[in-house]
Amino acid sequence: MDNSNPDQGFLSASNAIFIAELQQRWQRNPDSVSPEWAAWFRSLDGLEAMPSPSVPSWGQEPSKVIGVKEALEQGAIPRVSGDEIRTATLDSIRAIMLIRAFRIRGHMMARLDPLKLHDDPPHPELDPATYGFTDDDMDRPIFINFVLGLEVATLREIMSIVRDTYCGTIGVEFMHIQDPDQKAWVQERIESIRNQTDFTDRGKITIYERLVSAENFEQFLHRKYVGTKRFGLDGGEALVPALEQILKRGSQLGLEEVVVGMAHRGRLNVLHNVLSKPFRAIISEFLGNPANPEEAGGSGDVKYHMGNSADRVFDDKEVHLTLNANPSHLEVVNPVVIGRTRAKQDQRDDHDRSAVMSLLLHGDAAFAGQGIVSETFAFSALRGYRTGGTMHIIINNQIGFTTDPSFSRSSPYPTDVAKMVMSPIFHVNADDVEAVVHVARIATEFRQQFQTDVVIDLICYRRFGHNEGDEPAFTQPVMYRTIGQHPSARKIYGDQLVSEGVLTEDQAKAIVDDNLSYLDTEFEAGTSYRPNKADWLEGQWSGFRTAHGEDRRGETFVTRDEIETVSRAMVELPDGFTINSKLQRVINTRQQAITSGKGIDWATAELLAFGTLLLEGQGVRLSGQDSCRGTFSQRHAVYVDQDDGERYTPLHHLTENQGVFEVIDSPLSEASVLGFEYGFSQAEPNTLVMWEAQFGDFANGA
Repeated sequence: MDNSNPDQGFLSASNAIFIAELQQRWQRNPDSVSPEWAAWFRSLDGLEAMPSPSVPSWGQEPSKVIGVKEALEQGAIPRVSGDEIRTATLDSIRAIMLIRAFRIRGHMMARLDPLKLHDDPPHPELDPATYGFTDDDMDRPIFINFVLGLEVATLREIMSIVRDTYCGTIGVEFMHIQDPDQKAWVQERIESIRNQTDFTDRGKITIYERLVSAENFEQFLHRKYVGTKRFGLDGGEALVPALEQILKRGSQLGLEEVVVGMAHRGRLNVLHNVLSKPFRAIISEFLGNPANPEEAGGSGDVKYHMGNSADRVFDDKEVHLTLNANPSHLEVVNPVVIGRTRAKQDQRDDHDRSAVMSLLLHGDAAFAGQGIVSETFAFSALRGYRTGGTMHIIINNQIGFTTDPSFSRSSPYPTDVAKMVMSPIFHVNADDVEAVVHVARIATEFRQQFQTDVVIDLICYRRFGHNEGDEPAFTQPVMYRTIGQHPSARKIYGDQLVSEGVLTEDQAKAIVDDNLSYLDTEFEAGTSYRPNKADWLEGQWSGFRTAHGEDRRGETFVTRDEIETVSRAMVELPDGFTINSKLQRVINTRQQAITSGKGIDWATAELLAFGTLLLEGQGVRLSGQDSCRGTFSQRHAVYVDQDDGERYTPLHHLTENQGVFEVIDSPLSEASVLGFEYGFSQAEPNTLVMWEAQFGDFANGA
C-alpha cells in the first residue's frame, strides 16, 4: 500500500489499525513516514475524520475516527504486523475485483429462462475462490470504501448484495458503456435498491389486470378460431404491462408521442390492449371483412400486418401512439419507424428529442440475424438521422420458427449487436412480471435522461408453434413437453398475489371473468361491425386527397423572379468565406447558363427546382451517399471553406419564410437509408423527401 499520501477517504474505522501503526512509527521517528503523513499527524489532535468523498447518495455515512492520539497513549489500539496490513489490503482489492466481476458478468448467473431448459455452469470469475477466498473468510469484515454503499462488509454480505442485484430474474449488461455518466447512472439505479421491485398493492393489481387482458385475448381467439393464424403472444404476455409502464413513465418524463414498429408476433394483442383497437374490429377482420372502408382506397393485407393510431391518457397526460404497418420482411420496418419519428420531432421542434420516441419490438432470431438491425443502429448518433434513442424490446421466445439459437447466432444473446452503440441491455425473465415492469421503468428513465438507445430482452417462450397451425414438437420435443406443463405468467402472478394477501382467490377469478364477459360482448358486436374511416388521412395529412384527371398535372411553372432569387443565393457567399477555386468556376458557369437560358445542366436544374419549392414554403430533404457534393462532383449543394472547413449551404439563405432544406451525406447503407426516408415521408406530406442511390443498381440492394 502506498504510504505517501494521506488520502482523507481512508480515515475510517476499518483503517484505524493501519493509521494507528503509521502514527506509532511517526511518534518513534517523524522521518519514518512521508512529509504528508507527518504534517497530518501533527494536526490530528481534536480532529474528526472527514467523510469519504466517494460515498454514493444512497450509501451509509462513514465512520468517524476520533481521539486516535488518546487511544494510542492508553494502549487501546494494539500494534499490528505488516502481514495483517497486507492481508487487509489484499482483502479489499480482491473483494472489489469480485464486485466488479458481478457487475460485468453477473447476468450469466441470473435466472432468466422461465423454462429452465439450460443449466449453465457458474462462471469462474463469479466464484470467490477465484480470488483466494475460502469459507473461513465469509464473515471477516472487509473495507470496500462504499463500493456497494457500505464502508465495511463481510464477504457473506457482499455476495448477498451482488447476487440480489445482478443474479436474480434480471440480468444487466452495462459495463461496456463508455460514457461514465451513463454507466454510473445504471449502476447506482440498480445497486441502490439491489434491483428489487417495490410496487403498491394497487400497482400489483393493475399489472395483474393487464396480464389477464393479454392472456384472455389470446385464449379467446384460440377457442373461437382454432388453428387460424394470429401469431399469438402466448408465453410472452408480460409484454403488455411492460409497454404500459413505458408509456406511463414516459409521459411523466415529457413523452408525448410514440411511433411503434413490430413484427407479427403479438401484434394483434398489442393493437387491442395497448393501441385500443376495438376487439370487435379485430373479430370483424377474423370474419374476413376489410380493415378499412372501401372508399378509403388502398390495398388490403393480413390482419397481423395492419397498423393503427390512438391517443392514450396516463395521469392526465396524453400520449399519441402510431403503430406502423408491417410487411412479412422481418425488421425492415425499423428504419421506417426511425424516419417517421425524426419527422415528427422536426414538426414539434423537439430539439432535445424527449417528446417523441421510437419503440421497436423484435424477435430474437431476427434481431441477431437481420443486417437491417445493425444498419438502423448506425443512425443512433448521426446528425441527419438521430432521434434521441430508441426503446427496443426483444420478444425472446428462444426459438426462430424451428431453429434453435445455437444454429441462428454466434453470440450468447441476441442483443449483442446493440453494444455497437453502447446501449444498456436488460435481460429479464418474463415469468417474473414485476421484474419486467421494473425493468421497463428503468429503461424508460434511462432513455429520457440520456437520449440513447436502450434494450430490453424479454426472455419468454412460445406456447404454440410459429403459427397456430404449426406442430413445434417435430423439432423441439423437449421444449414443448416443458411448455405443455408450464403455468402461464398470469397464473403464476395471480397465485403470488393471493399468497401475499393482495387479492383473494375470488377476487383474482372475478378479474378474469369480467374481462371474458367483455370479450364475449365485443365478439357478438364484431359480427356486424363495419369500419367507418381510415386514419391515414388525418393529422398532418388532413386536407389531402387523391388527385384525378387534370388535377394530377398540377401547376409547375415558376416566375423569373423566383429563378433569380435562387440563382443569386447560389452565387453569393458570406464575408470572409474562401471558396475552392475549381468550385468557383462551376458556380460562374451555372450563373451564366441561368442568365442566358442555355446550357443548364441537370445539377443546376435540380438546385433551381429545390430552391423554388423552398420559396413556396415546401420542405426539401435529400439524403444518400455523398449527396452534399454529389458522387460525380456535380451537385455542390454545400460549400466548404478552404481555410477552416466551415460548411455553407446556399439554399438555406433564400428568404426568411422559406421551407426547410436538408441535404445529408448518409452512412454507407442503402436499405436502412431508403427505409428512413420512406418513414420520414409518411409523417411529413409537406416535404419533398428523396433518397439518392449512388449508382443505379444500388436501388436493387435497397
